[in-house]
Amino acid sequence: MRSVAFGGALAVSFTLIVTGCSSGASSPGTGPAADATGGAAGVAGGSANNVSGDTYVFLPKSLNNPYWVDARKGMEAEAAKLGVKAQFLGPDTDDAAAQVAIFESILAKKPAGIAVSPNDPGSVKSIVAQARQAGIPVIAWDGPVPDSQVQGYIGTDNKTAGERQADALVAAMGETGKVAVVIGSLSATNLNQRLDGLKAGLAKHPGIQIVATEESGESIADAQGKAETILQARSDITGFAGIGGSDLPGIAGALKSANLCGKVKAVGFDVVPQGVQGMKDGCVSALISQKPYAMTAQALDILVGAHTNKPVQKDGFNVDTGVEVVIPSTLDQFQSTAPH
Repeated sequence: MRSVAFGGALAVSFTLIVTGCSSGASSPGTGPAADATGGAAGVAGGSANNVSGDTYVFLPKSLNNPYWVDARKGMEAEAAKLGVKAQFLGPDTDDAAAQVAIFESILAKKPAGIAVSPNDPGSVKSIVAQARQAGIPVIAWDGPVPDSQVQGYIGTDNKTAGERQADALVAAMGETGKVAVVIGSLSATNLNQRLDGLKAGLAKHPGIQIVATEESGESIADAQGKAETILQARSDITGFAGIGGSDLPGIAGALKSANLCGKVKAVGFDVVPQGVQGMKDGCVSALISQKPYAMTAQALDILVGAHTNKPVQKDGFNVDTGVEVVIPSTLDQFQSTAPH
């Protein structure tokens, strides 16, 4: 990972993953090393300077959220399967301005297609329009961009996922209690949709109240700090809901530090290593698993189809990739069968 300056003022770190078919493999010493099948192996560290007209680019909200690891792996695997080039570029942390700067630098390279998961949907609308005017396919992936020129959305139905989270939390804590929420960003449409679903689901249980909501910036450390502050301020908390992928690991850390694992129930999103460890430690009651690997692989299929005039989806598509609720008794089976 290295820093790249935009406009002489904005420093942004990138992770780059490139895969390709055997026919595009480089000669020794001139490019990425070939893998056992002759394809170009993944390369870490790079910038938008490596983007070209035959490259598909994925723009996640950030790179510090462990959720994106499986998303990137799904891109890599599908790119190798299809024999295309793909890059995974994003800011280190949830930063709408930094994400827009990366988007602008990528657009200047005229890539084959772009999938974006926006920090702030409003911030990318105009650049999405510019890309579409230039004939570049653009889709919303993982997070929607409402009222924009994206060709469609693939990802979780977040309101329904939030309702599933509410059900899991009620199953863990019972019909009464006080709930605290930690959310990665209050400007991200997908996270707000999850929060709306959580509220709708808990509204069916009048004995349960949401009494605190804190924003973490999709940082595990900040999520833990916010959860610790809540616990110090409110001794009546009996449940936590983590909305973003970094939130539940932070909540689990706070509960472990306070010796409250199992006493205060915690439910959140994504089966990431930190969340799994929290479950094994008895600090996490349920994990709401999205499908980042399959979601990203399918998104690449859609982009390739759009670029090659062999569309996989009609414009205006909305593909729900679904969620699965994982509890301690199903964790081992889930981990043994989930793609990663």
